[in-house]
Amino acid sequence: MRRLVAACVFLAGCWGDHAFIVEGTVVDVNSPTEIVVDHKDIPGLMGPMIMPFRAHDATVFGGVNKGDRILARLLVEDGGIFMEKVRVTGHGPPLAALDAGAPLHAGDTLDRVDVPVTGGGTWTLGAGQGAPTALGFVFTTCPNPEFCPATITRMQALQQAAPAGARILLLTIDPKGDTPEVLQAYADKVGAKPDVWRFGRVESAALQSLAARAALTIDASSGAIVHATRLLVLDGQGKLIERYDDNRWPQERVVSQLGTGAPLAPAGSDGTSTPAAGAP
Repeated sequence: MRRLVAACVFLAGCWGDHAFIVEGTVVDVNSPTEIVVDHKDIPGLMGPMIMPFRAHDATVFGGVNKGDRILARLLVEDGGIFMEKVRVTGHGPPLAALDAGAPLHAGDTLDRVDVPVTGGGTWTLGAGQGAPTALGFVFTTCPNPEFCPATITRMQALQQAAPAGARILLLTIDPKGDTPEVLQAYADKVGAKPDVWRFGRVESAALQSLAARAALTIDASSGAIVHATRLLVLDGQGKLIERYDDNRWPQERVVSQLGTGAPLAPAGSDGTSTPAAGAP
């Protein structure tokens, strides 16, 4: 307890106009500079949720593991929200992932699901979908500018460049709050052209399965979906061409994949981040 109080005092001394204190449990360690945290309410910034946080360098998360309870400082900057001054205050068992299916590997075909979409009707995902599709996950009340709002900005550009016959589908991860009416108003607001880009909503069981296939971790105790970013590029038969795990995916590469099915991700891979410099 004394160490926790000392950590609070230390962090409070660094408080600023654009800094916040966050307390939570580490759900996953995505990379040396990104962890997923099930955090408590952050007054003045956002409510409790499960989401990834980035750091400017790998030293910030050195020694942080799944199940660690942490106290840290968040900096809100033009480039997004970054975590620093992380203190481990305890440890518990890692949150269990829902067993809803293994993540897709490049070359795997997604099981068929018919998704009700904005504008009426359904779009088929997976086997027999009939059109190359960029599939992502958002929710309309997302407060973090580097996640859902950044995804929307990327999709606004992608729909302008998408080849004929390709589709963009964004599934809400908040089907309770994002009713069909809410999604339609949001689609109109962000300029989604219905011949290319729709928003979809499925019930919890189907959403959990799709999230698992996209490697979006789920806390089985609450059913909450980790608020990470995912873009799956599927060919016309519903086969995974490539999965991108951040919003820095190269547009030209995705446009090519939607138009020609190439370049393919390495055989058997289940996800990527930004390809190395110079990659197509």
